[in-house]
This record gives sequence, structure tokens and C-alpha cells, in this order.
Amino acid sequence: MYWQALRGRLLNRPTSYAGVTTMGVTVETGGKLAAQSDRRVNIVATRLYEYGNDRSLSGALYHVGNSLGLNMDTDTINQLENTYWTPGNEFFDFAATDSISALEMLQKITNAGKSYFLLSDGLASVGREGIKPWIGIISPQEMTTDLQTAFIAPSQDDYGGVDVTYVNGTTWAEEVVQCRTAGNPSPEKVESYNLDGVLSRDRAYQIGMRRLMKYRYQRLSFSLTTEMDAMCYNVGDRLVLTDDIPGDKTISCLIESVVTVGLVTTLTVSELLDWTFENPRVLIRYQDGTASGLITATQAGDYQLAVPYIPAFDSMVINDPVIEPPRLIFCASTRAGYDAIVSEIAPQHDGTCQVTANEYRSNFYIYDDAVYPGLPS
Repeated sequence: MYWQALRGRLLNRPTSYAGVTTMGVTVETGGKLAAQSDRRVNIVATRLYEYGNDRSLSGALYHVGNSLGLNMDTDTINQLENTYWTPGNEFFDFAATDSISALEMLQKITNAGKSYFLLSDGLASVGREGIKPWIGIISPQEMTTDLQTAFIAPSQDDYGGVDVTYVNGTTWAEEVVQCRTAGNPSPEKVESYNLDGVLSRDRAYQIGMRRLMKYRYQRLSFSLTTEMDAMCYNVGDRLVLTDDIPGDKTISCLIESVVTVGLVTTLTVSELLDWTFENPRVLIRYQDGTASGLITATQAGDYQLAVPYIPAFDSMVINDPVIEPPRLIFCASTRAGYDAIVSEIAPQHDGTCQVTANEYRSNFYIYDDAVYPGLPS
């Protein structure tokens, strides 16, 4: 902030100005306002949001979204604020000096909260990245093409470290956090990553270590095509993908009948089951696209199996010509398909949906509560 001259003195002035934040400054200086230091005032200003607390991620999202007339997913945003952002002291502190798009700003805000921006059911929403349960299954019963799996082998071109540049909230100067693993303190190739909106060294380190863990361990990617089934899900959802390749110990079936007696439910399926699998388990994909957890199964016939009763079984519709039957994945306890995070769902002109996904591992997020250990020795 600069001034060129001081003029007059207000003998009477209002105590407040509607819609305007004011600041009073007492200037003590010499007889002239010529020196550069006499004409400059440094200020750290915090925007007061109409909705949400100042510095909060939800407040920043509402400020940008409402200024554009977006329909905001208030339930999800408030839930993330109350569950993760506020308890974790995660804030968004950013001064926009350059012209950037609204989408870039929304992505900066959510990235500062270890989350991602998305559109869901016509609403501007947010998803939290991190350890999460799977919410659905895509099996060969839903696919119109075979599941394609790609593997990236480790090489010398892989990043072995990440240098995160952020603004320190105490000195207001850019600093660099070096993200390294104990086994590789001096990597050959290091990514330089700029993190906006974060003033905490520890949070900068946590976000940088997420990136490093993915560079080290995220080796698989997937692509597949379904009809409309993929529209049950969104970007960032964790899914189980199966391919039924011999040796992978998964069998995808249709559930043809459900009979419950007491606390035991007997399911009849469309495929012959292989009970030589180690400690057989089943996953059930319900007709709304959601999925059960792993369920212990016992043999009740060549095409029958018995499982503990679950109230969700009551909602399954069987033998309806309009509604497809629910799916069952028969697998070994050691492996239940591929764990994946959806990266894109692209509807095609022929009514199908192209899905791409990346490997999911819980160890991507083992540094989410870590404290920056300092420069590697």
C-alpha cells in the first residue's frame, strides 16, 4: 500500500462503513515524506468470509463458488470441514496476484486440504484423498471390453525425492521442504513442487510425502469400458476391479436366488465355484453400485454358498426382467481383485463409459500426520 500525500484532518468521522473493512494508521515520521521507507506500510490482511470462518477451506470454497453462482455441495463441504480440516488445523492462506481461472483456484483450495475438487450430481463438491474403504466393484459382468492393466517398472528416471516450495507463515518468505525416505537421503532425481495456500512446514512435508510415496509405489494403472454402470461412481472413488483371469483366484457371478433361514443366507449363483481357493470369501455388488465388505462363505452346493445374513440382502431384487441381478465376486482371502482409485470417467458417443484408474495403496498416506524431520543428513 502506498500514499503520495497526507491532506486534511477529519474532525468527525463514522465509526463504521457498511461492507468495508477499515484500518487506522498512526504515522510518526520526519518533516518530509520523501524516503521510500516512509511511504510504505506492510500489512497482513485476512479476508472475512460471508460463509465460514476466516482462513477456512470451506469459507474459501463458498466465496469462490458463490461468486460464480455455482450450486455448492454444502453437506459434503461442511462434513469435511468438521471432520478433517478444522480438527487438523488445515487452512487456506493465499494472496492472488496473478489472473488464474476459477477452476485453478478451486483446485488450489482443495489441494491445500489434501482433497480434490469435483462436480457431483450437478453440485460443486469436494472429495477427501486418503485412506478410505472401497465403495463399489466393477467386474467382467459389467465390462464391455476386457480390463487392461499397465505396469510401470522402477527405473533411474523415477523421482527419489520431492522438494516442496511453500511460504512460511512466520517469515513470509519462500522456503523449501525436502521430502526424502530414510533409505535414499540423496536421490539422483528430485521433483520441484510449488504448494500454494499452505503456511505450515509440517503440512507441506505431509503433502510432499504423499507425492513421493506415489512415485515409489503406484505402479499399476487400469482402463476398462462399461455401459452405464460406471456412472454410479465419481473421480476419486476407491473401487475393486476384477478380471477373472485363471490363476487370479476371482470368479464373477450373477446372484440368481437368495434364501434366508435364521441368521444364514444361501445364495445361488450363475458360475461354478472353485472351493480350492484359500479361505474363500465373497464380495457383493448391490444393484445401486455399492459393495459389501469381504464376507466369509461356506459351501452349500456346486452353485450355492452360505454366508451370514446381512440386512442389505433384503433390498436385493431377484428375477425382475427390468432390473439386473446383483453381482457376487468369489475369491480367496489373500486377494480380492485390484484396488484402484478412479481418475477419469468419460462417457462415449455409443452410450458406454471409458474408465481409467490408478493403483490404490494405504501406504501412500503413512506420512499424513508426520512432523517435518528437518534436512536429511
